Amino acid sequence: MKIFISIIGIVTLSISIISTSCTSPVKEIEETTTIENTLQSVSYLKDTIGYDTQQLLEDFNLFNEVIDSIGYPDAGYKLWLIQEDSSEIRFMIEGFWPNQAIYDEIHNHQLYKDTWENNDIDLTGLVPVEYHRFTKIL
Repeated sequence: MKIFISIIGIVTLSISIISTSCTSPVKEIEETTTIENTLQSVSYLKDTIGYDTQQLLEDFNLFNEVIDSIGYPDAGYKLWLIQEDSSEIRFMIEGFWPNQAIYDEIHNHQLYKDTWENNDIDLTGLVPVEYHRFTKIL
């Protein structure tokens, strides 16, 4: 009888091990933390040299990719083309930032600085006409 109970125990243990190894592991849902942007900047810029809008967009997208790689995918820049033909202002650039401390962290990050130094990005022909900063009222 003891042998029979031992065999039943071994069979039960074996079935338990086999069923556990045959089930697919449950994928854990990756949690991403989104930090709400509470700081915004808006720059209205005069174009003094006639920038190619596509190239300018690529330049700002490069910075957005760098900001994303630093760890802030919801922060960065949006480039707008002003639709008024008679206006001397050609572009509006919006900057979105979680807060001032993260803005400073991003702009002081070596990867962000290296992007300026290691790429042929020249924004000297964009002359600021107006600049405004906004903080979200919480």
